[in-house]
Amino acid sequence: MLSICQTCVLSSQLNFVWRRSRPYAKLTLRAAIDQKAMTHVLGSKSLLDDQSFGGDLLNRSVGDRRDEGFVKASFEGSTSLLVTGRSVMAKQATYSNGGSGMPTELCWLAPEDLQEYGIEAQTDSQTTVTDQEAGALVPYLLGRTTKETWSFALDASAYGKQHHLHDVAKRKGYVMQDLRSMVAHLSGTDLAVAGHAIALAGWHQANGFCGRCGAPTVPIEAGAKRCCTKDKKHRLYPRTDPVAIMLVESVDGSKVLLGRAKTIRHASMLTCLSGFVEQVETIEEACRREVQEEAGIDVGPVHIAGSQPWPMGRGGTCELMIGCIAKATSDTLHMDESEMDDVRWVGRDQLKKAVEDSKRKDTPYQGGDSEPSEGVDFWIPPPTAIAHHLIKSWAERQTAWFSKL
Repeated sequence: MLSICQTCVLSSQLNFVWRRSRPYAKLTLRAAIDQKAMTHVLGSKSLLDDQSFGGDLLNRSVGDRRDEGFVKASFEGSTSLLVTGRSVMAKQATYSNGGSGMPTELCWLAPEDLQEYGIEAQTDSQTTVTDQEAGALVPYLLGRTTKETWSFALDASAYGKQHHLHDVAKRKGYVMQDLRSMVAHLSGTDLAVAGHAIALAGWHQANGFCGRCGAPTVPIEAGAKRCCTKDKKHRLYPRTDPVAIMLVESVDGSKVLLGRAKTIRHASMLTCLSGFVEQVETIEEACRREVQEEAGIDVGPVHIAGSQPWPMGRGGTCELMIGCIAKATSDTLHMDESEMDDVRWVGRDQLKKAVEDSKRKDTPYQGGDSEPSEGVDFWIPPPTAIAHHLIKSWAERQTAWFSKL
C-alpha cells in the first residue's frame, strides 16, 4: 500500500494528469492508486515463460577485471568464442547419410587453437590504437564457468584473413553462422552466451571513436568499457536500448490489439505493438504513447509481465524488450498508415489457433510455406520472441486480464 505522503503526492500528480491525458479520464483516485501499486507487484516477478537469450549461466560478476594483468593471467586456460558481425563459430551438425544441418552447439577455442587460425590475442593490460590497427584481437570477457575457467569473445570482423578463417573452420567441421538462423536450434544457455558475445562485440565495433572529441577509444577492463585516448577520465559503457512491447486488451476484455509495422517482412504476420522508450519516460507512458500513435487507441492500466534481451536489434544495437499487458479505454481504431500496414482487434478463439499453428515445423519462420488454420489469416511470432508469450499468456486465460472499467 502507498503511504499517506505518497498518496498526497500522487493525488496532486493525478490532478495534473487528468487535465492533460484522456486515458485517465475514467479512473478514480482510488483506482489510480491501486493501479500504481499493482504495477509494482506484478513487476516483481515475470508472468511469462523463460525467454530466449535469457539464462546466461556464465558468472558476469567479476571485480578482478579491473586488476592490472587480469586478461593476460586469465586468458591462459580460457576458452574463446569467435564472432564476426552477427555470426558466431558453431559446430556443424552432421547426419548419418553424410549430410549436414543447422549448428546446434557453439564452438569454443583454447588459446592454442587460435594459433592454427593465425589469430593473435592482445592480452596486455593496456591496449593501444597501434595494437588495434595491427590486427590483434582484444578478448572481451563474457564471464566464468567456474572460479578458474574464463570465457571470452574474440571479434574477427576486422581480421585480415577472413577466407583463411572460414577454410580452417570448415576443415574442422565448424562454421561461422548467423545467430538469428540458429535461435531455434541452440540450447538456451548457448543462445544467451552467443547473444552476449555479438552484442558486446558489436558495441565495441560501433564505438571506436569518442563522441565528444572524436579521438580514438580503446577497450579497458577486459572489454567492459572503452576509454577515450585523449581524455582518460571519459569512459564509454555498453549500451542497451529499452523497448516497450505491449499486448492491449479491449474495453470489454474479449479481444486484443495486434498489428504489423511496415518494417516487418512477413506479410501475414501480426504481433504486439512496440516502440522505444524515450528519455525521461516511464515504461507505462511509453506503452500509452506508442499505442496511441500507431493505432489511435487510448490505454489506461499497464502491467509489466516480463522482459527479454534482444541482441539483434535495429541498427546492430542490443535491445531489452519489456513485455507489458495493457488495458484499452477506447475501441475505435485510427491506424497510422505511414508506419503500420495492419492493425486489428483479434478474439481469443483465433489466437488459440494461431498459438497452435506457431508450434508447427512448416511455418514461414522455419522456411516453410504452409497456410494458417481455417478461420485464421495470420501468423504470430515464434516462441523465441516475447511477443509470442504475451499473446499465448492472454489466449490461454478463460477470462479477461483486467476487470471492466
